[in-house]
Amino acid sequence: MAFAAAIAAFFADPHLAKDAAYLSIGSAETKPVRVIAKQPDTLTSFGDAQIHSETHIFDVQASDVPAPQVGDRLTVDGVTYQVQSEPTADRERLVWTLNVVPL
Repeated sequence: MAFAAAIAAFFADPHLAKDAAYLSIGSAETKPVRVIAKQPDTLTSFGDAQIHSETHIFDVQASDVPAPQVGDRLTVDGVTYQVQSEPTADRERLVWTLNVVPL
């Protein structure tokens, strides 16, 4: 339980996390959540070339979003994103990582 409390503290920290709105597929109501943005750039090799691409990844607490799925939407700082691939959970199943694309 101490680890769950630490995760909750990370998401409550105003320097690490921010407010967002989550909309599940088939729902008409958005749900307020806190997210931690992880937006690393990636390098993909294609033959002799390397392609530099920007990614958009957000972590959400499983207690806020118990079953995220492809197609769900997340609005952060006025920008709406759509979940583009299967969400992944951490080992303890406390945090979901969402790979999203801006709409």
